[in-house]
Amino acid sequence: MILGLRSKIIPLPDHKLGNIKLGSVTKDAICHRPCRVRCSHSTASSMEEAKERIRETFGKIELSPSSYDTAWVAMVPSRYSMNQPCFPQCLDWILENQREDGSWGLNPSHPLLVKDSLSSTLASLLALRKWRIGDNQVQRGLGFIETHGWAVDNKDQISPLGFEIIFPCMINYAEKLNLDLPLDPNLVNMMLCERELTIERALKNEFEGNMANVEYFAEGLGELCHWKEMMLRQRHNGSLFDSPATTAAALIYHQYDEKCFGYLNSILKLHDNWVPTICPTKIHSNLFLVDALQNLGVDRYFKTEVKRVLDEIYRLWLEKNEEIFSDVAHCAMAFRLLRMNNYEVSSEELEGFVDQEHFFTTSSGKLMNHVAILELHRASQVAIHERKDHILDKISTWTRNFMEQKLLDKHIPDRSKKEMEFAMRKFYGTFDRVETRRYIESYKMDSFKILKAAYRSSGINNIDLLKFSEHDFNLCQTRHKEELQQMKRWFTDCKLEQVGLSQQYLYTSYFIIAAILFEPEYADARLAYAKYAIIITAVDDFFDCFICKEELQNIIELVERWEGYSTVGFRSERVRIFFLALYKMVEEIAAKAETKQGRCVKDHLINLWIDMLKCMLVELDLWKIKSTTPSIEEYLSVACVTIGVPCFVLTSLYLLGPKLSKDVIESSEVSALCNCTAAVARLINDIHSYKREQAESSTNMVSILITQSQGTISEEEAIRQIKEMMESKRRELLGMVLQNKESQLPQVCKDLFWTTINAAYSIHTHGDGYRFPEEFKNHINDVIYKPLNQYSP
Repeated sequence: MILGLRSKIIPLPDHKLGNIKLGSVTKDAICHRPCRVRCSHSTASSMEEAKERIRETFGKIELSPSSYDTAWVAMVPSRYSMNQPCFPQCLDWILENQREDGSWGLNPSHPLLVKDSLSSTLASLLALRKWRIGDNQVQRGLGFIETHGWAVDNKDQISPLGFEIIFPCMINYAEKLNLDLPLDPNLVNMMLCERELTIERALKNEFEGNMANVEYFAEGLGELCHWKEMMLRQRHNGSLFDSPATTAAALIYHQYDEKCFGYLNSILKLHDNWVPTICPTKIHSNLFLVDALQNLGVDRYFKTEVKRVLDEIYRLWLEKNEEIFSDVAHCAMAFRLLRMNNYEVSSEELEGFVDQEHFFTTSSGKLMNHVAILELHRASQVAIHERKDHILDKISTWTRNFMEQKLLDKHIPDRSKKEMEFAMRKFYGTFDRVETRRYIESYKMDSFKILKAAYRSSGINNIDLLKFSEHDFNLCQTRHKEELQQMKRWFTDCKLEQVGLSQQYLYTSYFIIAAILFEPEYADARLAYAKYAIIITAVDDFFDCFICKEELQNIIELVERWEGYSTVGFRSERVRIFFLALYKMVEEIAAKAETKQGRCVKDHLINLWIDMLKCMLVELDLWKIKSTTPSIEEYLSVACVTIGVPCFVLTSLYLLGPKLSKDVIESSEVSALCNCTAAVARLINDIHSYKREQAESSTNMVSILITQSQGTISEEEAIRQIKEMMESKRRELLGMVLQNKESQLPQVCKDLFWTTINAAYSIHTHGDGYRFPEEFKNHINDVIYKPLNQYSP
C-alpha cells in the first residue's frame, strides 16, 4: 500500500473549490482551470532584472535607521568638552527625521509599534533637550507623547525589549533636564516602582546570574549599573552586546573608552549620521536572507550566493566567532541552516540552552526576545543522532512548553502567535509548497523585527523578493496544471476507474509529490512518482479486498514474463486492465530513464515490481488467509517492500537527472537509504491505519506487538514503542541524507528519500490525509489551481 493509503475515498458533495463548482463536472472529481499564467518577454526580462537585484543584495544588506539608538549616540559628550556633543551629525539626523505626527521611530511605522515610537521619541527628545536645540521639534514630540501615552501599559502593543526598564529611566532623565512629560503621574509612578523592583531583584545575591538579564538594557540602569564590571563584557569590536545604544551609554555614564568610541565611529563612517539598532549586521542579515529565500521557495536560483554565505558562516562557526555565538538567535539559526545544508556541526554548541531556568538566568536580557526561543526550537528539530543530539531533545521540550504557555496569553499579538504556532509544527510534517504559499501570502514589505527598537532589513523585506517568488510560484503552478492534465489523460486511457480507482485519487497522488518535489526540471520524476502511487494503490487494493489468489498469481506471472505476457493470458478483465496499465507505464518510464541514464534500466524496474508483488502475496496467503502471525523481523522484511517505497523511489531516481551507475544503485548507501525510508513510511502507516486494518483482519505492527507480548502490552504502549522506533529511523535517515563524506549519491537523489518521508508525515499530520478530503481539496487548490496575486503593480 503506497504510504499506507488507499483509493477508497469519502465521496465529496457539490461545493466550490476556490471559485469553481465541483458539481459542474462530477461529484468526486476536482475540477481544473485552464492555464492563464503566461510569461511574456517583458515579464521574463523584468524577473531576470529582479533576480539580479536580489543577487546583488548578498553582502550589502542594511538595517533601517534606529531613531532610538541614534538618539543615545547623539547624547554622548565630546571627549574634549562635556558641553558639546561628540557626534553632532546624529543630532542633525534627529532634527531631519521627525515624522509628521511629531514622533520618531521606524518609518513607515505599524499600528502595533506605538510603544516603540514612544521609546524612540522620548530618546530623541532627551538628545535635543540635552544639547538645547530643536525647541519646535521638542514641542511636537511632547504632543505625540501626550496623545499616545495610553500605549505605555497597553498589553496589546508590541514592547521593545527592556521597555519596562529603559522607558522609566528616560522619564527620570527627562526630569533632570527639566523636560515636563505629559504623562499620567499615576502611570509614571507605577512604571518607576516596577523598574525599581526589577533592578532590585537582579542585584540581590540570591538572584546571582539574573543581572545578566538586564545588562543588555544598561542604558536603562543609568548610574545604578556597575559600569566597570560591565566593560569586562566588551566585545572585540569595541561594543557592548553589539548595541550602539548600550555602547553609547557606557560613554555617557562611565568614562571615555577608546574602543567604544571606535565602534560608534566605525558605524557612522558607514551610515554618515545614523546608526542601526544592532551592528555588525552582516551575519545577522545574511542568515535571515538565506532563511527567507528558502521559505519563499526561490533559493535554488541563488545556489552560488547561498553557498558562499554558508561557507563563510561555517568558517566563523568553526572559529567560534563572537558575532554568531554571542547571540542565541544567530547561533540557533546558523546551526539549523548549516546542518540542513550538509555542513557538519555539533549540537554541543547549544548545550548552554538545554535548560529553561539556566537559559533565562545566565543569558543576556536580549535573549528574552521570542525570536530567540523560536529559533532554538527550530534548531532542536534537526536532530540526526540518537545519543549525540540529546541536547536538542531537551531544548525541544522546554521551548515547546514555553511557547504553549505563551499561546495561552490572550494578549499575545497575532503576529507572534502565528510565528509560534508555525514553529511548533514539525518541519518534516508539512507540504513544502503549501507552506511556501503561506509564507509568500504573509510576506510583507513593511514587516519588521524588534529588539530595543523595531527595524527592517532592505535586502530581506523588499518588492523584488515578493514579485520574484510570486512569479516563480505561479510559473511552477502552470507546469503542475499541465502535468495534471497529462495525468488525467493517462488515467482515462488506462481505464483505471474500471478497476476501482476513483479519479479523485489521481489529484491527491499528484498533489502529494508536486507539493514537495515542485521544481519544473523534475517533471519526469514527478509524473513517474505519481503514476506509481496510483498503480501500487490499485494492486494493493487487489491484494487486500477485490480478487482471488489465482488472479494475483496471474498478475505476478504476467510481470515475470513481461515481453512474453501474451503467452500467459488474463484470468479476468480487471487483471487485463491493470496489467496493461502497468506495462505501458513501465515501458514509458524505462525509455525516459534510458535516455537520461545512457543505459537500459528496464530489467531493474521490472524486478522491483516482482519483488513487491511477491511480498504482497505473502501478506495475503500467509498472514491473511492462513492467519499466521509473523515475527517483527519477518513482518518488516515484507511490509517495508509492500509499502511501495523501493519501487517508486528507486524508479524516480533514474529520472532526476544525474547519471547513476549500476554499482551506485546497488550500493550499501542506496540500500540503507531505501530501507530506512521504507521502515519509517511503514511505521507511520501502521500507527494510523491500525483500527481499519484490524477490522479487515490485516496484519499490522501494532497488532503484532500486542499479540507477541501475550497481553502484557496495551495498544497505547505498542503505539508508543513504534513511535520511538519510527523517530529513531527518521533521524537515521536525515543523518544519511545530510552526510557528505563517502557518499556516492548526488544530493538531489538523497533528498528524494527525505521527500518521501515528508509526504508520509504530511499525509498523516491530521490523521489519514486521504480521509480528510476538504483539507486536501484546499491544499490542491492552493498549490495547483489558485494563482498567487499578492503583488499588485
